[in-house]
Amino acid sequence: MDSKRLNHKLDCKACGTILMAIPDNPDDDTPVRCSNCGGYLGQWGELQEDFYKQARGAQAFDLNHGNIIKK
Repeated sequence: MDSKRLNHKLDCKACGTILMAIPDNPDDDTPVRCSNCGGYLGQWGELQEDFYKQARGAQAFDLNHGNIIKK
């Protein structure tokens, strides 16, 4: 994996962006949709898990309240 890019479940398969519409106080089963086109991205728990798997080696990103932050 290229440590400068995140991919896999976080990008919207319909429009290709990484713009998540995350409801307030989501739990692991909360559905998350693309805020650009409304496409279903997955459940909040699985999206967080995927992010941490990808970012583990990069150590250049953090997930904070649904925001991907470059360190």
